[in-house]
Amino acid sequence: MDYRFRDEVFNAKKAAMGEMYNLAKEHLRDGDKLINFASGHPSTEVFQDKLIKRYLNLTMEVAEKDILQYGAHAGYLPLRQTFKKFVNEKGNVVKPEDDLIITYGSVEAIFLTALALVNKGDKVIVEVPSYVNAIKSFQIQGAEVIGVPMQDDGVDLEKLESAMRQGAKLFYTVPNFGNPSGITMSLSKRKEVYELGVRYQVLIVEDDPYGDLRYRNERIPHIKEFDTEGAVAYINSMSKLIAPAMRVGFLVANKEFIKRIIPIKAVSTNGVTSIIQFALWKMFEENDMYAQIQKICDVYSKKLFLMEKSMDKYFPEGVKHSSPDGGMYIWVTLPDGTDIGKLCKESAIQLHIPITPGNGFCVVEPESCTSLRFNFVKESLEDIDYGIQKIGKLMQHYI
Repeated sequence: MDYRFRDEVFNAKKAAMGEMYNLAKEHLRDGDKLINFASGHPSTEVFQDKLIKRYLNLTMEVAEKDILQYGAHAGYLPLRQTFKKFVNEKGNVVKPEDDLIITYGSVEAIFLTALALVNKGDKVIVEVPSYVNAIKSFQIQGAEVIGVPMQDDGVDLEKLESAMRQGAKLFYTVPNFGNPSGITMSLSKRKEVYELGVRYQVLIVEDDPYGDLRYRNERIPHIKEFDTEGAVAYINSMSKLIAPAMRVGFLVANKEFIKRIIPIKAVSTNGVTSIIQFALWKMFEENDMYAQIQKICDVYSKKLFLMEKSMDKYFPEGVKHSSPDGGMYIWVTLPDGTDIGKLCKESAIQLHIPITPGNGFCVVEPESCTSLRFNFVKESLEDIDYGIQKIGKLMQHYI
């Protein structure tokens, strides 16, 4: 069969993080240990498996038979109301003119937004670097993806305004502990980003899967908290807070926007599994979930501080790294001209330590990218120090 794929689908590529992991796994020998810094996964160490089991079992015991039926496209109403209360506990995110729908993680929320807004050839703005699956979502829709560089306190506002003047449909941002940069957007920049979005009628898509994973410094209000014009769509996920297998996220936006999103969801995933939604509703209603999240932060903060310390100790002079206030990733940059692809492959094959090359996160001159993304949460403290030491020795051959 001659499958006539759309150009955007035919040209779609797999993520490099999976490629590096598979390389490392293929070259393992008996007795070898794999240390995975390339992963996008949280640590299984923090999964509340007993809590999850308890509420899944409770769901099957107390829920009516309707829980096995198709659910509402927008999600289980009690969970939607609970998530509204949860996200508003620390700031005014969901306002009376907004609504919230349940999605299959944050990725579906991003993709639904792209399906709703983006025609082939439309301009979409992303940060450089930015979340690879968001970039792919926009590219698969046929968007012209425009990259705007990051500064230490967030997106370059001058370049962002220049891009918005071109008539973009949306600006996608991860303002808290960005994936992969680890950068947090300052309060002043958040306000200015919102004002630019309103001025140029560019929707701000604020993706916040890591916002509650803060290990130092004070919380900064979400961009959505400044929104009085329906100019911000806010996305969050339970994947990093509860477990990825729950596959539950949510999208908050103006009611008119949500109303247009629901028919698209009806013909894509239809709705998130009702059993999972009921279990999460009970879990959030009967527990202090921010206390549960603090337990995750207590574990992850130690790993972040150790990886930073190890990088400072073992990486060669000229190698720089970000110092995130939270999240899961550190962005490491080597001198111009470094062959990052070769370095990552050698690390995977020879050291059995996969790391993610940064070019997949960059839509501007990806071939010249000399950065890497390190996941600091997945591995043990012992393996973090050992792995960074081994990579530091390898880097000496590339600088």
